[in-house]
Amino acid sequence: MPAFAAGGAQRPRWGFIALLGAASGLSAFGMASVVPMLPQLERALDTDFATLQFVVSAYLLGLGLFQPVQGVLCDRFGRRPVLLGGFSVFLVASLLASIAPSLPLLVLARWLQAMGASVATVVTRAIVRDSYEPEPAAVALAFITAVMGLSPVVAPLVGGVVSAALGWRAVFWMHAAMAALLLALIFVRLRETRPAGSRPMSFGELLQGFGRLLRERRFLGYSLTYSFVSGASFIFITVGAALFERLFGMTAAQFGTLWAAFAGCYVLGAASAGALSRRYGTRRVARAGITLNLLAAGVFGVAALWPEPRLAAFVGALALQSTSNGLVSPLALAGAVGDHPSSAGMAAGLSSSIAMLVSMGCAMLTGIVYDGRASTTAIPLVLACVAAWFALRTALAGEDAVADPPPAGRR
Repeated sequence: MPAFAAGGAQRPRWGFIALLGAASGLSAFGMASVVPMLPQLERALDTDFATLQFVVSAYLLGLGLFQPVQGVLCDRFGRRPVLLGGFSVFLVASLLASIAPSLPLLVLARWLQAMGASVATVVTRAIVRDSYEPEPAAVALAFITAVMGLSPVVAPLVGGVVSAALGWRAVFWMHAAMAALLLALIFVRLRETRPAGSRPMSFGELLQGFGRLLRERRFLGYSLTYSFVSGASFIFITVGAALFERLFGMTAAQFGTLWAAFAGCYVLGAASAGALSRRYGTRRVARAGITLNLLAAGVFGVAALWPEPRLAAFVGALALQSTSNGLVSPLALAGAVGDHPSSAGMAAGLSSSIAMLVSMGCAMLTGIVYDGRASTTAIPLVLACVAAWFALRTALAGEDAVADPPPAGRR
């Protein structure tokens, strides 16, 4: 049976993309599919809804903490064994969550789930960097992101149906079954892609590597570009349901349908990024995407300050923002690892961790300042989009500096 591996082909292979997209989507599916079951969990464990947020926040914190570790591990031991090991941890943790008798044990199981799922996007990006040169890698990653983007669309619906029919524990049985299927496919279909000349780094070299990455304008610029466009989405996710209920009387079911449509816009943007990058190049597409992101933030800001709230204006702004997020995100993710073929795992892990921490900060800040008015959502959203624009300028300037080094003798 044929297996996917690095090779000379520079056009994305659809089976390869589908497998890595599904693997990447596991972490998002594991987060989004538990949200519909929280009210049921509140009754089952006899606790308050605020305390239940640890079921979500422990998972997010675990992703942020473990992604750099997974990046280092896949550089040291290889992509395939780390991916298989991580999904095995996710499978076992899902089974533990399904039998957890109390909230503390459930939160611990969720943290372990995040430890396992944190391999997904990190190792996937390293595999793509191993398999393609930087420009085709950005195209491949755009299509993988489009596949991965289906997770937040279907996860709440599937999680809600499963928990309503079989109870909240069945959601974690479903997680275990998905991990088992992916483990089997990866074991059979994916070969090792780590460059043959790679060697394990000492602890001192690892610290130096992280420090070197954080000083590179290209790496930091692309990492912060992705961080802030993602953070802008988290800003609305945090208070969107409450805001739309207050302004327009929108029910939770109606908001869920609307959010699924926004997720569909993200998938459309990511798929378009791959197609457009082939024709126009990643730099032009990234610039266009970040410009659309700023435009969307401006429209949202105007809608928030308008005396009479208009649903169409908010929806249009958020649809445009989701589409532009899909355009920019895969190109920024690819850009962050493009200059680091020998340490792609480290670069992928560190950039993913930065993005998770920035997104969590944006969400926490929004939760603090939100007072029921649309303006208190618009201000942090606009600031995040402006920060993403500056970050992309920094990344592109870093690329230009590498492409055109100063003449000898000049500093």
